[in-house]
Amino acid sequence: MPLTSPTPLATPPRPRRTGRRAGLAVLADRDLPSRSDAELIAQVLAGPEPAADVVRCAAELARLPFWERRSLGVAGLVRDHGVAPDRAVRLAALWELAERWYPDERPTVTAPRDAVLLLEGLRDVPAERVVVILLDARHRPQRIETIAQGTLNSSRLQPRDVFAPALKAGATSVIIAHNHPSGDASPSRADHHVTAVLREAGALMGVGVLDHIIIARAGHHSFRETENWDSIVETGSGHAG
Repeated sequence: MPLTSPTPLATPPRPRRTGRRAGLAVLADRDLPSRSDAELIAQVLAGPEPAADVVRCAAELARLPFWERRSLGVAGLVRDHGVAPDRAVRLAALWELAERWYPDERPTVTAPRDAVLLLEGLRDVPAERVVVILLDARHRPQRIETIAQGTLNSSRLQPRDVFAPALKAGATSVIIAHNHPSGDASPSRADHHVTAVLREAGALMGVGVLDHIIIARAGHHSFRETENWDSIVETGSGHAG
């Protein structure tokens, strides 16, 4: 008797989700488009049912413009917003994908007042903090990097503190800023000295120092404005005026 061909095995059906997992999947599919940015951020951080503290953190992040959220990076999410490191990595990866998929919405820094708007968060910081805004060739912020914090004298700030992150990020120019917790934005003699040193160092390395801004609770001081540096737009070559 001739042998018959064996019947091919059918592909087993994929197991259906059951119970709570299935319910959550259906709920997410139906509700995601109607969720707010804050709710979506909270779910990225902690799943479909985030705790109250995660919701509060997500709401805080949702109030920031997208470019500013993106500029925080993992370190900024952990340091400034208390996000757990593993969750910060997850969120930073999501924002990196979003930046690749959608047009660039970063503002162009064309004047000191634009930089001051980016630095509003420094006004209420209780201890002195020095940051550098890294800018690309179109004067759009790549990120805001904290380079020193705590009780310090700005005269201790070294060129490598500023330009190492700038060179690593491929920035063509930078804006340096620090806060005066005393509330007085007037520059000290050390502030004048460090500004001159950093401008000279930036010119040698081809990374222009476009401004040094001191932020205080009730005002600010821009070295570009008070010392009549050339306009920011004209320094696109990366050299300070």
